[in-house]
Amino acid sequence: MKGVHIEALHEAAKSKPAGYLEDVLSYVVERKDTHVLFETDDYYMLRDKYSGDVDPVHRGVGTELHKLLGKFGIGMQKGCGCKGRMAQMNKWGPQGCAENIETIIEWLKEEAVKRRLPFMTMPAKMLVRRAIANARKEAQRVKGTS
Repeated sequence: MKGVHIEALHEAAKSKPAGYLEDVLSYVVERKDTHVLFETDDYYMLRDKYSGDVDPVHRGVGTELHKLLGKFGIGMQKGCGCKGRMAQMNKWGPQGCAENIETIIEWLKEEAVKRRLPFMTMPAKMLVRRAIANARKEAQRVKGTS
């Protein structure tokens, strides 16, 4: 868990895009008198999302894996930490995800166990590899249009 002072959030909102405060507050797990608490993965995902760097939440391997899982009816649930992991995968990029594929497989397995879903390593690995390939194709497409 990570805590943030409520006043700091309101101050930061002054220089952030519209909807920032509502978005950030939607991830709050617990409210204290002066602070709000976030799951650690969500905290880092939000920090990365609003840091002004390349938007790690909307492009990359994590996003592609999220799309593929959605085709099987598997989506994010509040407090699951998936957005933070998606942002991490997007930040790693295709090569970093290929190097960290065992970690990603473990994340998928952990979440499957939590949700009482069947899990098999080989199909999960194939899905991650497909997400990596899709992210590479998307990066080439975007590069070609700029």
